[in-house]
Amino acid sequence: NEDIRLAEVEIAAIDEEIKALEFARQRVAPRVLPTREVTVALEAGEALKGKVRLTYRIAGAGWRPLYDARLDTGQVTKKPTLELVRRAAVTQRTGEDWTDVALAVSTTRANRGTAAPDMQPVKLDFYEAALARPQVTRAAPSAADTLAEDDGTLAKEKRRKDDAPAAPPPLPQRQAEEAQATVEGGAYQASFQIPGRVNIPMDGAQKSFRIASRNIAPTLSVKTSPSLDETAYLQASFVNDEDAPLLAGDVAIHRDGAFAGLGHFALTAPGDSAELGFGADDRVKVTRVPIRRKENEPGWFGNTKTETRDFKTTIKNLHDFPVRIAVIDQIPITENTAIVIEQLPGTTPPTEKIVADKRGVMGWTYDYAPGEQKDLRLAYRMKWPADRSVVFQALPQGAK
Repeated sequence: NEDIRLAEVEIAAIDEEIKALEFARQRVAPRVLPTREVTVALEAGEALKGKVRLTYRIAGAGWRPLYDARLDTGQVTKKPTLELVRRAAVTQRTGEDWTDVALAVSTTRANRGTAAPDMQPVKLDFYEAALARPQVTRAAPSAADTLAEDDGTLAKEKRRKDDAPAAPPPLPQRQAEEAQATVEGGAYQASFQIPGRVNIPMDGAQKSFRIASRNIAPTLSVKTSPSLDETAYLQASFVNDEDAPLLAGDVAIHRDGAFAGLGHFALTAPGDSAELGFGADDRVKVTRVPIRRKENEPGWFGNTKTETRDFKTTIKNLHDFPVRIAVIDQIPITENTAIVIEQLPGTTPPTEKIVADKRGVMGWTYDYAPGEQKDLRLAYRMKWPADRSVVFQALPQGAK
């Protein structure tokens, strides 16, 4: 009996220990920083003192470009100016905080690979293209914010301000200037040395640093694609004359001191031209209406179906100064010899027969005097076998 009693006491103690271990396992274990052990063998002929510097690469850190584009349309000076600020958004999850470190970012894109891909043969064969599902666009919800204040509260606040002692005269102020990086340009990449020492936590929080800025004299114009949207948009174009490329990234757009939205920069190499949109221009009126749509059904002696479409686009400059306006429109294209698409003589001759190397996309660019209005016509005819059905398919982004 004594042996059984002692065994039960030992079992109870073991049960308590198991419960304690299970409770500790359920708790979140403290984060243990990853460690690496490096062994360096040194051989010296005599006693000496020295330093060993260890340099290594580690994953989990990166940066992406951000931009601020502030356009002054020159309403007073009539000379538009564009301030383009380049920023670096840095994040890191390396397992250790970066405290008081010197930081540099480079335009080298290590994640793009080191060599061109190997080209493989391509075979052409018949296939049936799957129809794309229609996309439903939902309008963003609108909200109205109202603000009301109690009259009694306003009166009390006014009396409190009147009884308060006069404030001392303000100290002279000077506008702070944001420090920016120094640029080291090379033949194949550029690096930006962030000024001073910085702190970046290891939790992946984004920290933004200003690395470069420049003032540009842009060329302003208005662009519209009325078949998609009858809104006219203000565009600013310029040439990248920096030593470093403008990497693809988001752009905060400001026009005449007001935030106009978020845009996007495509990769722009030094010497290439870039274009940014700065929001809608409500003083350029654009309307596009169908003039004619005619379908001819095949008869007893014909086995071809024909459809004719004709559109008129009206553009009017409501500004009190001349504006260059570009209208972009399109006719469908085909790669099937059984389908024939022809542009009709009633079409206004385009100033650009192919825009951005995209087949079927054409443009009409003119200088409009104050109050001037122009009408543009686009007409085309499509023919295909009557026993087949046709469908319009949008090509993927970037296809030509």
